[in-house]
Amino acid sequence: MQERRFSTRVKVPYHARLSGVDTTGRVFKEETVLDDLSVGGVHMRLQRSMPIGANVTVSVRLSMAPETETPSLRLAARGTVRRLEPESDGRFGVAVEFTRRRIL
Repeated sequence: MQERRFSTRVKVPYHARLSGVDTTGRVFKEETVLDDLSVGGVHMRLQRSMPIGANVTVSVRLSMAPETETPSLRLAARGTVRRLEPESDGRFGVAVEFTRRRIL
């Protein structure tokens, strides 16, 4: 498969929350840990399947320190699910391309 990324991905285990609509049509919010992050998107693993092309909201805490120790910046983004990969443990690898993003 040809590499199509335009920006460098960094493997960081930042905590994230993704919300959207799953393949059953249910609205959901799920807490997870990122596999990687770039200026253009994120990759994470979720407990549920989502349709390719689904619009989602992602919130990422940009620190690995405990939240009680120090305030941290957050990335708030909207994006589109570009890839969905079933994992052997029953979870799904989800790649999200950002359509809008900002630091809070």
